[in-house]
Amino acid sequence: MGILNQPFRFLASIAGTRGLVAFMNFLMWFGNTTILLMAAIMGVDPGLYEAAEIDGASSSQMFWRITIPLIRPIMAYVLITSLIGGLQMFDVPQVLTNGNGNPDRSVTTMIMYLNNHMYSKNYGMAGAISTVLFVLCAVLCFLIYFNMTRDGDSSKKTTKGGAHK
Repeated sequence: MGILNQPFRFLASIAGTRGLVAFMNFLMWFGNTTILLMAAIMGVDPGLYEAAEIDGASSSQMFWRITIPLIRPIMAYVLITSLIGGLQMFDVPQVLTNGNGNPDRSVTTMIMYLNNHMYSKNYGMAGAISTVLFVLCAVLCFLIYFNMTRDGDSSKKTTKGGAHK
């Protein structure tokens, strides 16, 4: 196309390598995520949208007040499984960079780091890395879960006797 004078070496630059890893993971998991979210959206009762349209709701109001709250459980599942998949990413950067994570170890993941310590027989460090990875994964999953499943409507709060405010 004449944009560059010489070929761009993706694996020689940090941005190019990270971009390739991100693009490959996006292509690997886009279909699964799309199927899950589309199934969740198709499970929403169309009568709710008709009633909202009769009441004069805009399309953005219907999206934020009907669609998002009703697909929130599936979205929580998708976000948690995507987070776990991202934290466990190993194959794409391992194959692309021959296990080094180069250039400048910019695409070295925690699992690649753990793998390097396992092969060097540094089992203490490998155990510490896996424990940190477990704690990090657990904390982030709980944050996503509680953030996605909390009731966002403050008008439903009850008083001490159980009556609505």
